Amino acid sequence: MLAPYRSTAGYARRSRLASAQNLLPRMHSYFGDTTLVLLAGVISALGLLASCSRHNSNGDSVSGTIDSDEVHVASRYGGRVTKILAQEGDTLKPGQVIAELDAAELKARRDQAAAQLAELEAGPRKEEIEAAQHDWEALTASLALARADAKRADELFANKTISETEHDGAIRRAEALEKNVAAAKSRYDLLRAGTRPERLAQAHAQLAEMDAQLSEMRIAAPSDSVLEVLAVKAGDVLAPNREIATLVLPQHLWVRVYVPEPWLGHIKLGDPVKARVDSFANKEFQGTIEQIARSAEFTPRNVQTTEDRIKQVFGVKVRLDNREGLLRAGMSTDVFFPNLPSGLDASVAH
Repeated sequence: MLAPYRSTAGYARRSRLASAQNLLPRMHSYFGDTTLVLLAGVISALGLLASCSRHNSNGDSVSGTIDSDEVHVASRYGGRVTKILAQEGDTLKPGQVIAELDAAELKARRDQAAAQLAELEAGPRKEEIEAAQHDWEALTASLALARADAKRADELFANKTISETEHDGAIRRAEALEKNVAAAKSRYDLLRAGTRPERLAQAHAQLAEMDAQLSEMRIAAPSDSVLEVLAVKAGDVLAPNREIATLVLPQHLWVRVYVPEPWLGHIKLGDPVKARVDSFANKEFQGTIEQIARSAEFTPRNVQTTEDRIKQVFGVKVRLDNREGLLRAGMSTDVFFPNLPSGLDASVAH
C-alpha cells in the first residue's frame, strides 16, 4: 500500500523537485555561486507552490491500493487431474468447470453402494419367500406329530409301559419343535414384509455420500470470477484439499485508506465517496464506505506530545463500483470524501 495520505499527483511533484535538487551540485561546476543561489530560490518557490497546490486540491482525499476478494478452489478428496477446461485470464460463470479429476476407486465404491441400494429396494426374491413358507409348514407338520407322540407317551407312562426317560424325551422333542416353528414363522413374516425403512435410509445416505465425493472431482467456479492463477496441469496427482486455482472476484474490489482523527466526525458507514486512478485520470468511480476501524494507528507510534495526537489515523475500507470492469487489483487510487467541510484541517493527510 502507498504511504497514507499521499496522492500519486503529489508524489510526482515531489519526485520532480527531488530531481531538480539533485542537479544543484553538478550545475555549480558550470555556473557560479550567484547563478546557483538564484536557481535554489526558484526551486524553493516551486516547492512552496507545489505544497500549497497539494493542500488545496487534495485536502479531502487520501491514497491507497485497490485490492480484491479472492476464492481459492480445491477438491476435498485427492485424485489425478485428467482435464483442464480453463486457462489463466478466462472469465468464468457460476458452475463453469475449471478442471476434472479422476479417482477410480470412488467410482467403484459408488457402484457398490448403488447395487446394495437396488438390492434392498427390490426386497427378498419370490423363491426365498416360498422356501421360508415351506420350512415353516414342514416344521408345523413335525410339531403336530411330536405333540401326538408326547400325548401317547403320557398315556404309556401313566400305565408304566415306558420309562421316565422315554417319556421325558417325547415331551422335550415337542417343546423344541414348537420353538423351531415359531422361528420359521418369524423368518417367513420378515421376508414377506420386505426391507426395513431404516436400512433403506442408510443405503440412500451411503450413496449420497459417494455422489458428494464424486462431485468434488469437478472443480467449478462458485460465482462470476476471473481465473487468476491455475496451479495444476493435466496428469498431476493431488492430495486432498490441495489448491487448484485462485479466482478473483472483479465485482468485489475495495481499497483501504487511512484518515486522520478529525475526519471521523464527518464520515460514517454507507457514505458515498469518489475514487480516481492514474489509468483513467478524467474518470470518477463511485464507492461506499464499508468499514471504519475501531482502533487507531499512530504516526509516529510513540505519541509524546499533544500535537502528535492529531497524527493518529483510522483505517477506512471503501467498496468500489466496478460494473464497467475497468478497475483492477493493485491500481493506486485517490479516494475523495465529499462530505468533509472545506475548512477542516487535513494537514496530517499530506
